[in-house]
Amino acid sequence: MYTPPAFRIDDPSWIHGFVEANDFGLLVTAAPLMVSHLPFRLLRGEGGAPDRLLCHLARANPQWRAFEGAGAEALAVFRGPHAYVSSAWYGVHPSVPTWNYDAVQARGRATLVEEPDEIAVQMRALAARYEPDPGFDMDAQPEKYMAGMFKALVGVSIEVAEWTAKRKQSQNRPLPDRVAVAAQLEARGEHAAAQALKDANGLA
Repeated sequence: MYTPPAFRIDDPSWIHGFVEANDFGLLVTAAPLMVSHLPFRLLRGEGGAPDRLLCHLARANPQWRAFEGAGAEALAVFRGPHAYVSSAWYGVHPSVPTWNYDAVQARGRATLVEEPDEIAVQMRALAARYEPDPGFDMDAQPEKYMAGMFKALVGVSIEVAEWTAKRKQSQNRPLPDRVAVAAQLEARGEHAAAQALKDANGLA
């Protein structure tokens, strides 16, 4: 991902928080050249250990074959609020329209997780995060039914070698332009995009 210095973020705590808040991402492989849209679980590395990203694919999805054997490099991509920005909102000209957005990319070696017990841990964690209370109870499902479900899934674990994070939120514009863009986005009802711009620029 192209990241000019004005937009690059290197703070691990911001990156971790962003991924956890925007955890429905893209799993990208080169061979086969494929993209899958998946929920991810971030396991933050401790004591110098690398971060890991966990997800799972339907076994019918051929992308998992990229990771057979020793595994293969993959990208996980996460995107947050984004918005079109009209140059008509700027006070400084000449200028052109652009697009504001937040994005994080993780690169690392992905390997398969095929043990049903390990896949079950991932599914329980996902349910615990998103299910209402009371909601889906995996342990209450028939054992034979769940065994069939586990056979139909393949887990993937990515050991993150590199994070790349980008906040393209008008930081290269004069301060009055940034304030004006935030106000225009608010007026259009794009509140998440407006708040992202304010957060990135330290605006109240």
